Amino acid sequence: MCKTGRMWTWAEIVADAVVRWTGLGLQSAWGASVHFFVYDLLKITVLILVVAFIMGLVRSALPMERIRVWLERSPARWAGYPAAAFFGALTPFCSCSSVPLFLGFVKARFPIGVAFAFLITSPLVNEIAVVLIGVSFGWKIAAGYTLAGVVLGMLGGVILTWLHAERWLHPESEIENEVVEKGPATWSGRLHEAAGDSLHIYKKIFYYLMGALLLGAGMHGFVPEGFLGRMMAGTGAWSVPLASLCGLPLYVSANATVPLLEAFVAKGVPLGTAMAFILSAVGVSLPELTLLRGLMSVRLLVIFSGIVLTGTTLIGWIFNAVT
Repeated sequence: MCKTGRMWTWAEIVADAVVRWTGLGLQSAWGASVHFFVYDLLKITVLILVVAFIMGLVRSALPMERIRVWLERSPARWAGYPAAAFFGALTPFCSCSSVPLFLGFVKARFPIGVAFAFLITSPLVNEIAVVLIGVSFGWKIAAGYTLAGVVLGMLGGVILTWLHAERWLHPESEIENEVVEKGPATWSGRLHEAAGDSLHIYKKIFYYLMGALLLGAGMHGFVPEGFLGRMMAGTGAWSVPLASLCGLPLYVSANATVPLLEAFVAKGVPLGTAMAFILSAVGVSLPELTLLRGLMSVRLLVIFSGIVLTGTTLIGWIFNAVT
């Protein structure tokens, strides 16, 4: 388990107490699993609620509609790619939640590459996930994760612009458009909305978080040392694209994957290989592709998925090379 310093001593104490209360030894498989589950549940719950609350205040103060208009009318399309990617990084959306806003960009006649830069980056980069990764693995890794997601979104947007991807969009779509509304004008209203948003985000990912924690706890306590390392790293460089491909069927939020990432690394999986698996699971999913099928052709779905999987593979190779 990744230790995170004095800040989380209280969570360590609570986890120790729970293991003792259950009568399980800390060195046993069940004891290690329970300790991992309780410790990470407390840590991640606090981080999600606090960070989501702070970012809710920030977003409520931003002129969201003006940002959309600026992206739509920006004369310099090249400025639109990083703007859309960074905007995607600020939105706490999973892959499916990004689709309605992506559709809004398309209906507003945004350049198709700018819209895809948002769609790719939004689920990959999340302020809560950045904080969780920073606390667990260090802020250099968190910065690298953020930069990788933003660059992948920008490059994906450029490639899809070059391919004239708008020709593969359907003229009409049954997906309902959602509009990002500007927050309340008063601070009391903003505080209330930010608190509500943080609870909403936590409730929305709760089951995914619990699933990831249970899986991570099981891996931490019962998977033999080195098993995952041999399984995911035994084929050399090909372990990274295989890990990316294995993450494709999953549908998870970036916030809920950090416990799984911790468990992978703790069991000997190289960080880049584990990151490739996590990013592919977050960046593209079967439910997202099902939603997008109403908006675009199968050819564009395949190209979009291929860009994300290729990008996560490259990111995995880079992280393995530098860590």
